[in-house]
Amino acid sequence: MHRISQASTATPALPLTADQRGPEWMARWGCLPWCVNDHTDAFSPDWHTSAPVETAMRNIDAAHTDHENAQLPWLAAKTVVVNDKPHAYGRETRVWLDYGTSTGELSPAEARVALDALRRFTADFEKVVEHAERTAEDDFEGDPEIARLDREAEDRRIVTRTAELKAEADALLAGGAE
Repeated sequence: MHRISQASTATPALPLTADQRGPEWMARWGCLPWCVNDHTDAFSPDWHTSAPVETAMRNIDAAHTDHENAQLPWLAAKTVVVNDKPHAYGRETRVWLDYGTSTGELSPAEARVALDALRRFTADFEKVVEHAERTAEDDFEGDPEIARLDREAEDRRIVTRTAELKAEADALLAGGAE
């Protein structure tokens, strides 16, 4: 079972914006004032990105470990502008909406639809949570001794069935060897 955790209470240092780096920076890299990409880094993307907004709650993906989930926000969003060689390819503004390791790339209009859907969802999600809280009142811990006996019985069943299948395979192989 995964634990749901919040981010550290320490405020991370915000990256410098293009505006903070100055007009020369903005002219050289074609940055918008709010871009936080360090375009001098060899692995920096060519597009322009705002600082993300993100939930304090960390990722909740059941396929990942608690440690892996702690590395990512549950939800995050940022504005991205792609304007490399705009005279040839144009300029495109997108909203990147992250859910853990997944990213939805949306136009501003699509992002507005997603926001409206999220607002409607939260009301329904509230009902699910309230229902789960009422239902959880009847939850209880199992008996560890009964659980141990059940696991041992299952292990014996698997060993027995594996031996049966091996014997059947050996018999088929021996019969085919003639």
